[in-house]
Amino acid sequence: MVRVGAFVVVIVVAAVALFWWWRAEEPAATGARPATTVNVISALVRPLTEKVEVVGNARATRAVVLSAEVEGRVMQVHFQEGQAVDAGDLLVELDDRQAEGERDRLRAEYQRALSDYQRASRLIDSRAISQAEVDNLKNGMEAARAALRVAQATYEKHKIRAPFEGVVGLRQVDPGAYLQPGTPVVTLDSVRNLEVTFEVPERYLARVKPGLVLMVSSDSYPERLFQGKVTLLDSRVNAASRTLSVKGSLDNSDGLLRPGQLLQIDILLSQHQALLVPEQAIVAQGAQNFVFVVAENNTALRLPVELGGRRDGWVEVVQGLGDDDAVIVNGHSRLGSGAPVKVVEDEGALLPSQRVLLETSA
Repeated sequence: MVRVGAFVVVIVVAAVALFWWWRAEEPAATGARPATTVNVISALVRPLTEKVEVVGNARATRAVVLSAEVEGRVMQVHFQEGQAVDAGDLLVELDDRQAEGERDRLRAEYQRALSDYQRASRLIDSRAISQAEVDNLKNGMEAARAALRVAQATYEKHKIRAPFEGVVGLRQVDPGAYLQPGTPVVTLDSVRNLEVTFEVPERYLARVKPGLVLMVSSDSYPERLFQGKVTLLDSRVNAASRTLSVKGSLDNSDGLLRPGQLLQIDILLSQHQALLVPEQAIVAQGAQNFVFVVAENNTALRLPVELGGRRDGWVEVVQGLGDDDAVIVNGHSRLGSGAPVKVVEDEGALLPSQRVLLETSA
């Protein structure tokens, strides 16, 4: 019986000793948790442009359909389709022989009436002619001059000229065709500077103003950017679409863009220096965003941040981060504040599009 009691005492003592040994070893085991390998990068300070992206249409600043003003047969066409022309260039000639003859006849009548009036004016002082006769001759001279002007204008209308610099379209008449007044001949568009029209959501009404820079692109020239500026805002908001109609001017001196073309337009609202981190560094939990940084003793620290605009795979941190913080880009999926980390600085953790920003200056 004594032996059994002694044996029980030994078992109890051993169990207590084992318990206290396990309690003593637990912190050591926790402290020995392996470090998580993470990629880090310092936040960048770079220019960030706030912009509104819209689509719009190109329009010629001046566009007309040139038509015949008088009837007549087409004698010559002086342009090639798609040709650039200057103001005053002769485009189409109509048969003007009858108009020329009428002009010459009226010119002769005017010269005769002018001569009669001038001769009578010299005789008025000698009383060889009455003032009434002189006045009648003067009226006849002025009527002849007016008729000559009409005939000259009619004669000139047989020559269809470009009213302004531009590019002609497809011709709609051929030599030999007989035209009536109003018959279309060819289109003419001024394309050195284009007008762009687009709609902007009304929430930007207070920020979109004349003079803002436009960066314009087209699917036809994916590698090319065209620059313009806002010129005019409509006087009212469209109540159905809640948008504001806006016009801009666009430099098209190389003639690549054409009226009617669909364009992608960035309205540059503002530009400022921004603190940027890679988008994949952001950890979202509900409505709150966080980043992990490397704190002292190579431990992770979770920081709440306020985000702003975005650029090339980077996102602006408006508040909550310093420009000297080492931001964890990859490896943060299972981290918590205070977790040990093993730091690896590797630009390969960034996407190719994100690495481009590393090479640009602040």
